[in-house]
Amino acid sequence: MNSIDLDKVSIPYHILSLIPAKTARALMVLPVSVENGLVTVCVKDKHNFRVINTLEQVTAMQVEAVEATEESVLKKAVFFNYPESFVDGTINQAPELFRYLLRQAIYVGASDIHICHEKDGCVIKTRVDGKMRSGRSFSKQAASELVSYIKVQAKMDISQKRVPLDGNIETELDGREISLRVATVPTINGEHVTLRLLTQNDNVTALDSLEGLGLGDLQFRLLKQSLSVANGVVIISGPTGSGKTTTLYAGLRELVKDGTRHVVSIEDPVEKPIDKVTQIKVDSEKERVSFHKALRSVLRHDPDVIMIGEIRDAETADIALKSALTGHLVLATLHTNSAPGILNRLVDLGAPDFLVASTLRLVIAQRLVRRPCSLCMEWEVLPQVILEKYGWSERSNVKVPKVNGCPHCAYTGYSGRTAIYEMLPVNSSVQQMLLESKSEVEIYNYLKGKAYNLTLRGDGLRKVLKGQTTLEEIESTTVNDNDAVFNLEGSSTG
Repeated sequence: MNSIDLDKVSIPYHILSLIPAKTARALMVLPVSVENGLVTVCVKDKHNFRVINTLEQVTAMQVEAVEATEESVLKKAVFFNYPESFVDGTINQAPELFRYLLRQAIYVGASDIHICHEKDGCVIKTRVDGKMRSGRSFSKQAASELVSYIKVQAKMDISQKRVPLDGNIETELDGREISLRVATVPTINGEHVTLRLLTQNDNVTALDSLEGLGLGDLQFRLLKQSLSVANGVVIISGPTGSGKTTTLYAGLRELVKDGTRHVVSIEDPVEKPIDKVTQIKVDSEKERVSFHKALRSVLRHDPDVIMIGEIRDAETADIALKSALTGHLVLATLHTNSAPGILNRLVDLGAPDFLVASTLRLVIAQRLVRRPCSLCMEWEVLPQVILEKYGWSERSNVKVPKVNGCPHCAYTGYSGRTAIYEMLPVNSSVQQMLLESKSEVEIYNYLKGKAYNLTLRGDGLRKVLKGQTTLEEIESTTVNDNDAVFNLEGSSTG
């Protein structure tokens, strides 16, 4: 390793822990990787053998020294990864620890911070690109002080330790506003706290528009056209954390661009303020403002567009569909596994099939998949058997991304995420299939035959060829198009 960009490095805790904080700050060194008993350390002067010898004694490993391009950059990185409060191995102030955890989470692009109590202490975990990473460990006393501080900041009752609590924190860190959603739950070892970062990184602005969502050409045209109609329903499905709200928010920003529409949203919670949109927060605890109550009230305020954070029950589904009949454009989310599943789910909720068929304009399913790290990704040529599996046997020289891992991606091979989409325009053919009570599988097969790129798997494979994700991610995120057949070799019946 000849050089490393310390402004972009993300170092796992198990590597940082090889060198004590006091030693790292005193020698101004930063471990960046370890492999086969060799630890790579960024230093001011790689010819300073006194430092190298000290590091080899401390780590009990052979040291490969990499010289920093600028001493100021190295100093900043060392102080960031080894803050002063860790020099003695203890945390004296909960506010300082809180800011450190928040700063680290934002730096690596984490979506959540978990404070997990264990039998003998506490460990901090973060969710980055959808995967959990373990971090630093603390004593029970330090963890207790940290939890109390967080509950105070979130305006929670710190005396309540045996019931789940929810709250929000608005704070400032390094000159930027940070919004956090806080949830606590009692466990046998102590209170587990989860912090959801609602403002995660500076790149979030790229997702504010439809152009930044990573849609294919046909997908973009379908969504744009569906948002341009005067009335109808557009529904997005997907699991929690799949980016549904981000897609809806991008759609809302598109709708308020010209300032000619009154746009109202009903959300639980309101995750991000949007200019020119009237946003209503649902009171899910006391049910004073439920989704269907808010929706009934909103209809009396002359809206052009209504966004419903989630269709949860039959009453909300009924009002949403009937609102489209009375001249409103309705955007909403619903929990199903696929775009065709949205149609059947609405019918299951009690909506008449003719009402669903006449009001739906577009149904969407989406997932988030990880992007390969651009700094360590390689391209590999696929063997013929793999080409045939994915229908690429007619193509020549097909290459797909291969992940490796480096200090910049914390040796995961991935950095960031992108969305894959499944879109089903509700045209006359789909309407007829719905009225004939066709199954979700039959409607999916229709979509697959008409436009394979509009399925989740088809869109995912398209993004693999573009280097935006990997086959491994698509395999773990989507279901094979063929019927699932589980052959249990050697099994017998009876």
